[in-house]
Amino acid sequence: MSNVVHLHKPPPQIAHYLRIGYREHVLGDRMRAEGRFAEQGFVFDACHAEAQADLIRDLRAEGRELILDTNIAEQSVVGRFSGTVANAPWARKDSPLEAEDFRAGTNRSVVEPISRFAVAKGFHTILSPTHYLGGDQFFWFDVDRRSCQSLRDALDREGGRHVGINYALILDNAQIKDTDFVKGIVAGLQGLPIAALWLRVAGFGVDATGAGVDKMARAVLQFHELGIPIIMDRLGGQTALALSSLGVTSGYTNGMKGKDGFQTGGWLKPRGGGGGGNDRAVFVSGLDRRMSVKEMKALFDASATARSVYGCRDSGCCSNIEAMLREPEAHHLREQQKTLADLSQVPEARRPDYYLDNHLDAMRLKAERSARLKKAPEDFIKKAEKATTRLTRMTTALEQTFQKIGQIPFAPEATLPSSVAAQGVSSRKKP
Repeated sequence: MSNVVHLHKPPPQIAHYLRIGYREHVLGDRMRAEGRFAEQGFVFDACHAEAQADLIRDLRAEGRELILDTNIAEQSVVGRFSGTVANAPWARKDSPLEAEDFRAGTNRSVVEPISRFAVAKGFHTILSPTHYLGGDQFFWFDVDRRSCQSLRDALDREGGRHVGINYALILDNAQIKDTDFVKGIVAGLQGLPIAALWLRVAGFGVDATGAGVDKMARAVLQFHELGIPIIMDRLGGQTALALSSLGVTSGYTNGMKGKDGFQTGGWLKPRGGGGGGNDRAVFVSGLDRRMSVKEMKALFDASATARSVYGCRDSGCCSNIEAMLREPEAHHLREQQKTLADLSQVPEARRPDYYLDNHLDAMRLKAERSARLKKAPEDFIKKAEKATTRLTRMTTALEQTFQKIGQIPFAPEATLPSSVAAQGVSSRKKP
């Protein structure tokens, strides 16, 4: 906990929203019961909400913001509609959703079922039912804007005036770098009944380069004209921290087991065979990437120094390496909480430099040290060398970004909706 005393209004908090994925509610419920959650809010997929009802109820009772992802984007593309998202109450089982399914007041409309579901399940906020606009999919933008207004009207009729709407804008990396394209999007969003913008960009994630973060920062700045909080959806690591520390964004979302990047490679073509499950992974902050539990165990077995560098000794987290490898998701969450608490107590004018000096550069030095570890597996050394190069270049690039952009008005702070804050829970979470 910070011991800084603010004589004026405290600095804006960097918001962190946690996506609770398939079967993650069991771990989530245990962490909730142990008091290990400090996130701004929690995002639940409509297709899993019934199975996760107990966790949703308990988080609501604790005064946490509950956000519904309707999964409409996935239900509307040929490569995803037949997956688990088909379990959402309004999904089609045999084909993707079509434009006619978003015409409010008709028998086919998904808008009214979404509003009734959100109200019945006690959600505070809905991610607007929008679509991926990349490729040849931009025709959805007009449909999505109408759906956003129709959803507001439906919520008001269904007793959900207290339920807010965050606009989910899903683009590809090329689109967001097109200045004229973004200007058109911003103009189209003006006047919609939305509390925040959630931006998900295909091809941009935790492994972004310094040049990539620089370009994204300049692109996202254009959305400041909307005057509402801006959340980078499905992002993590130094990429998310850099954008938030600069004030370009208000915060970010990711998941306990990933969701720190977004790809749409298979969205627009028929679904192939299902893939296998991924090995459990540890987010290695010094390398700004994930490594499998098996790889980290091999590293710790081979190098005593590695145990000192990367082994968790935080009594409020894991306290030992065995616990860290047993629950890597909880370890990563605690690391994020500490980092965000530290950054959030720094005033806006000093935060960019503070981030560079105390966080990004510290990770670069940690990666450099990792590359010199004796007895470490060769594969780990290669990954450490690659991370050192990336973080060094990112530091250089972001120093230039911060200087060129200068001191900007920060994106508005993402605070708890009044419907949650009214329950008596402070909107400024303590780590």
